[in-house]
Amino acid sequence: MQRRNLRFSALTDVKADLLNLHTNRYTKTGKWDLSQVSEHVSDWMSFPMDGFPKMPLIVKLLIGTMRVTRGRALYEKFAEHQRMRIGQPTMPQTLHLPNTALVGELQSINRFINLIDRLADFRGPLHPSPLFGALTYEELVALQLAHSAHHLSFLVPLERQ
Repeated sequence: MQRRNLRFSALTDVKADLLNLHTNRYTKTGKWDLSQVSEHVSDWMSFPMDGFPKMPLIVKLLIGTMRVTRGRALYEKFAEHQRMRIGQPTMPQTLHLPNTALVGELQSINRFINLIDRLADFRGPLHPSPLFGALTYEELVALQLAHSAHHLSFLVPLERQ
């Protein structure tokens, strides 16, 4: 089974997909389950509003160099295609263990939905992305839609019986 060709045009689309995957279940075509995806994307959705975690100096220098040289081009490509290369490294604190309990999955989904709602209403100052730099609110939403589509595309809903 292959991953989905998934694109979101609004934050409400992400919520609908999350609830569909939880309610009707899914098949994984990647390594992460719905709880792991929800927690990971929630982490990254919260950072522009709350601040990004501290990074080791060498990582900060590497990402800073990428931001100055290719950050804008990377943003444009990712936001347009809503895909990123598979297996790209991420901050260790945004990696989560699998959750085999549906109760835990629902908690992760609720966290994700609450962050989607918070982002939809957010009008405060945004923290610049370490990789992409300063983004407008609209650019941030486009980035979050792309990040959500990328990770949720690895979860294929089961057909309803």
